[in-house]
Amino acid sequence: MESLTLDRATLDAMLAHAREAHPDECCGAVVRRGGRDVVHRFTNIQNELHAKDPQTYPRTAATAYTPRQNELFAAQRDGDQPGSQLLVFYHSHAINGAYFSDEDRKKAVEPWDEPNYPDVTYLVVSDAREVGEAKAFCWDESRREFVEVAIEVRG
Repeated sequence: MESLTLDRATLDAMLAHAREAHPDECCGAVVRRGGRDVVHRFTNIQNELHAKDPQTYPRTAATAYTPRQNELFAAQRDGDQPGSQLLVFYHSHAINGAYFSDEDRKKAVEPWDEPNYPDVTYLVVSDAREVGEAKAFCWDESRREFVEVAIEVRG
């Protein structure tokens, strides 16, 4: 994939989610259904996990995210419907802007060092302190790595 095409409203919805979640990270998915993008917002349960078990989950939602599983599964089921496609997983970086961190890569390939969703684009948005900052990353099988791809916004 050389680029990711999104509707302006879809990108705006992800950026709004990031602003609303600040100072924590947000997370979610985009399903393309019949040519239309549907944004699924997930609840970031990282603070709950950290509070229950700080040894296993040393990071808070300020620097990490874990989606509520039933919300993740609902987006996956939506993407599996005829005429639908799970297109994007997104999350925000509340502190350091939009980039694909080592932690992001780790989450995307656990536990086998292979992408869990090789056909899904990972989109990272800033907390919108910089208007419109977003970057997209796709798995490149030949490089065995995630590479940045352009985002084309329509509408």
